[in-house]
Parts: sequence; structure tokens; C-alpha cells
Amino acid sequence: MFEDEITKAWEQLNEIRQIKKCSSCECLLDTLEAIMGDLEDIDGSNAKDVREEMLEWFEAGNINRHLCLGCETCLPIEPYNQFSKLISGISTLVQEQGLFNMLGSSCGCGHSCEPEPIKQTIKKWPVVEGNYQVGRQNSKVAVCTLTDFDLLEEIKDVGLLEQVAIVGTLTTENLGIERLIRNIVTNPSIRYLILCGKDSRGHKAGQAVLALKSKGIGEQRQIIGAVGPRPILKNLSQEELNAFNSYVTVIDEIGTNDINRLKEVINTCNAQTEGLELIIPPKVHLPKTVEAEKTTKWEPDPEGFFLVLIDSDSKKVVCEHYTNDHVLNEVIRGDKASDIVNTAIKRGLLSRLDHAAYLGRESAKAETALLLKIKYVQDEELK
Repeated sequence: MFEDEITKAWEQLNEIRQIKKCSSCECLLDTLEAIMGDLEDIDGSNAKDVREEMLEWFEAGNINRHLCLGCETCLPIEPYNQFSKLISGISTLVQEQGLFNMLGSSCGCGHSCEPEPIKQTIKKWPVVEGNYQVGRQNSKVAVCTLTDFDLLEEIKDVGLLEQVAIVGTLTTENLGIERLIRNIVTNPSIRYLILCGKDSRGHKAGQAVLALKSKGIGEQRQIIGAVGPRPILKNLSQEELNAFNSYVTVIDEIGTNDINRLKEVINTCNAQTEGLELIIPPKVHLPKTVEAEKTTKWEPDPEGFFLVLIDSDSKKVVCEHYTNDHVLNEVIRGDKASDIVNTAIKRGLLSRLDHAAYLGRESAKAETALLLKIKYVQDEELK
């Protein structure tokens, strides 16, 4: 019945995985994992074969798995959404209105009939792997820095790790949130989750957590009010969802990267007396000022390297891309540095931001040399 839809999803994702920056990105890998779960419940002539092939893609990509790059358009989302709507029948109406709220309390008795925290013997905690640092496990506080990876390291460097149970990142609004919740509710000490740092541009995972707490999930397990493209929680049990809603207070510090402000909020949570209202000091937004760091070590880009030249006759900037085996891969010609760099990014020839900045600088120097009719030599100042 769903053979055409399965084939269409396979074709689209197979094309996307050919893009170098996407093949090992957690956005694609999470999408593959979600679709493989869907295919287990589908009796289609091609469902099993497609699932097995997607498993091969997943295992190959997982070897060099990297976090979401924050692309303006997340390519795996659209094929997954189409597949999910056709297979599961998810409609916009259900997502906006929500036929029922699995997390809300409707009896009006306050907290007297809420579920007990999840009690189990955990031999290893955190129970799910991820990008995090473990601190003092009996602390009341967990911190999520969203896509701000430097903030995670800064929290560790200033000694705040001793004041929290765990601090980690979050980039996706589905499997990422599931892992976050599972690690939190399996630690009975955690009562506060602080969301801070920069939210993911496309996935809006932090906003999805806030929506989950305020509005719950709908009939098709989608987070009501989440603005991300695929806010669906398929793998959490009702017990886990209830425990998260009932016993964990989420503190919205999204956008905060001031370490002193975070220290203040963490200390307030740790000093909180159970049963009393938590009062967080008002947030005063101050931009963070940092000193620019000199480049001390040049890390090669797995995608290769560039030679930048100028063609004075045609008045073009020429950018040659080589693999790390010194094999010429592609040649980009253009009038403007911005066009050169944007083309290289779109074609998946860059995977590191420092290399993108370098290519932008050298291409801009080459463009300037053409305009001024002076000599250009890569890595040398214009004269």
C-alpha cells in the first residue's frame, strides 16, 4: 500500500546522503533512525529491503557522526515530513489543536496524585550516550547549552561542573529531546533543567522543550506548539513523560552565555528549599565580550584544500579544490569572493568553519588584486 511513498523517501534520502556535509550529520542519521522505526510497523513489499539499506547508510554515517551544522535549510526534514504525514496521517490541524494533552493534569488536585519519580537501579548513568559532561550526580541541576559547544567547555573550565549533575548540548527537536529527557528522569536528584546558549537555527530544540512543558504532546506524539520541522517523540514512555513534566522545572535562559549569570541561576536552584516557589533573579542582557584568539594550529579539512588564483585575462577568481590526496577535484571560477565561497559551501567542499573563513579571506584578496591590477599570491599580503 505504501510502496510508492517508501520508494520516494528512499530516493530523496539517498540523494541527500551523497552530499558530504550531510552523510554523517546527526540530522540525517536521526531521520534515518526515525524512518527505520516507522518501517518496522509497515507491511510493504519493499519496506524490509529499504530498512536494511537505510541501516547500512546509518552505520556508515555513524562512524564519523557530527553534530548539526545549523544549515539554514535542513535537507532531510522535508522527505521525512512527507513520509510521516503519508504513513502516519499527521495533519496540521492535529498538531495545532492537539486532541489531548498527555502531560497535563486535569483532575485539579494539584500534585497529590502525580506519579512517583522513576525508581530503578541504574548501574550506569547517564543511561544514553551523548555530547555531555557529568558533574556531581546528586545535584538538583542539569544544564543544556543547546548548540553552544564553547559554553559547555566554559562551564567545565570555571568549575561549575561540580555544581550540576550534567551539562550537555541539544540540537534536534525529536531524538535529541528524547535522549535529554531519558537521562534526566533516570536521575532522581535532578529537579531543574536550565536551557541556555544559542538555540538551533532550524530545529529550535530549546523552544520545543519549552512547548513540551507548557502544552504537552498531541495524539500523534508531536509536541504541540513546537516550531521545529519534526517535533515528534516516538520513543518515550508515558511514565518518562509524566516524570519529566511533574518533577523537573525548566528554566528558560535561552540566549544566555554569560557565565556569571549562569552561576547565579545554578546557585539559586541548588539552594532552593523544596516546596517553596523558585524565584530566579531577573535577567539583564549584556553582550559577551571576548578577546580574539590568534590561530595557533591549522587543522586540515576532511573535504580537502583550495588553491586560489587569478585569471587576469578573463578577470576571474579561480579556486581549485583538491582532495587530501592532492587530486584536483573541482574548479570554481567567479567574479566575486562571495560567489566563490557560497558555491564551495553548496557543493559540500567545506566542512570546517575556519576553512570557510580562510577561503573567504583569500578569495576577497584575489578579487581586490584583480580590481587594482596587482599581483596576488595565496597566503601573502597584497602589495
